[in-house]
Amino acid sequence: MTISAAQAQLTGTDPDADGFWAAVVGGALQLRRCTRCGTCFVLPLPSCPECAGDPELVLSEGRGSLYTWVVVHHAFDEELARQVPYVVGAVELDEGARIFARVEGIDPAALEADVRVRATYPADPDRPPIVFVPEESASA
Repeated sequence: MTISAAQAQLTGTDPDADGFWAAVVGGALQLRRCTRCGTCFVLPLPSCPECAGDPELVLSEGRGSLYTWVVVHHAFDEELARQVPYVVGAVELDEGARIFARVEGIDPAALEADVRVRATYPADPDRPPIVFVPEESASA
């Protein structure tokens, strides 16, 4: 049986990280939102990085804007070396959290800040578990 890249991240030993990856397997991004100041963040932290308030779990719409990116031409991992060049971007989600993920469906030479993107969740084990594509794109 072949499992997806997201399923491979489920360890059964880390409830914070496992919850995030279980949501990805289900086609969603799980964020933490501070109950005190409203800050959203992705990292499985025990408290808000802004005010130390208590976080609650919320689901992201998976839409946002490309904040910054890098085009990878030389991968250090043998598995990723077969995929170069590829783009890794920091996406500022509409909820305010930033997440790093693969960006596809845009010519690297045409990338620009603030381009609208949406998350997709490829089930192919040879692809990253979260890929952002142009918002108007229908491909996954």
